[in-house]
Amino acid sequence: MKKNNSRPPQKSARPQSGSRPQSGGRPQSSGRPQHAGGNRPQQSSNARSENHIPREWRIVVGNHAIKEVLAVRPKMIKGMWLKAGWESSADLREIEELARMAKVKVETRQESVIDKFGSSHQGAALFVDGAPNFDIKGLEKHEKSVVLMLDGIEDPHNLGAILRTSWLTGAHGVLIPEDRAVGLTPTVHKVACGGVEHVPVEETTNFAKYAEELKKQGYWIYGLSPRGKRSIFELELPDKVVWAIGAEDKGMRVTTERLCDELAFIPQSSASASYNASVATAMALTETLRQHAPRGNRKKSQSDE
Repeated sequence: MKKNNSRPPQKSARPQSGSRPQSGGRPQSSGRPQHAGGNRPQQSSNARSENHIPREWRIVVGNHAIKEVLAVRPKMIKGMWLKAGWESSADLREIEELARMAKVKVETRQESVIDKFGSSHQGAALFVDGAPNFDIKGLEKHEKSVVLMLDGIEDPHNLGAILRTSWLTGAHGVLIPEDRAVGLTPTVHKVACGGVEHVPVEETTNFAKYAEELKKQGYWIYGLSPRGKRSIFELELPDKVVWAIGAEDKGMRVTTERLCDELAFIPQSSASASYNASVATAMALTETLRQHAPRGNRKKSQSDE
């Protein structure tokens, strides 16, 4: 059956438990999202002040993440720190060689200094001025696309895992709130294992502006919620999808839920618990990839260590 990719009508009231879009016209928007170029989530102010790192720079730790930056955006790298005694580590020797080949300035610091970026840094920290740009108009060129709307993810491990999965499933962007949500911290970079370099992350004070523009482009917005009437596996997903995922403890805010065309749930055997936010997002993205992939042309995944 051919999927109907026309936009569903806009609802004016909060969606009832998994209700589907009702008939009626969508109100016209009074304006389009104003994209703030380079408006990226920042690290904590403490890390910036203690180490004299400009606020606009990203602090990247984790061997996989650092190697990915060196591979895809070496010209945006402002420098790298290696812990004293890095020569005794085969991994750090490899990273130092890659940095030297990319003409990146490498300095040695005591491990306690790099520890201020997080205890899991693995002995190196990279400083980058720039990140993938979220170009909402540029999404129009994609026949099939998926975007995430993360409503208040506060755990850096969750955001990092979501960005890694988003990269591997081909997501074209992630929207996050400016407040009460984690940004692109060093831990996020490490857990994402390079995903930050491939998936644009845009912080905003108003999801509604982006939702309106995305709906104009033909996106359907599905919210993950236990109040949904249909599971994600019962949906016949359109070619352009936005998945809205709520915070780890409270779920989606009412204002975000109202932006959704439909709420959907993920089946589970017990009602006394819920999926981790990154796991739930991975399941939704994987189901989208499965439905979007041409039959007989599905790429085999390869897991990292």
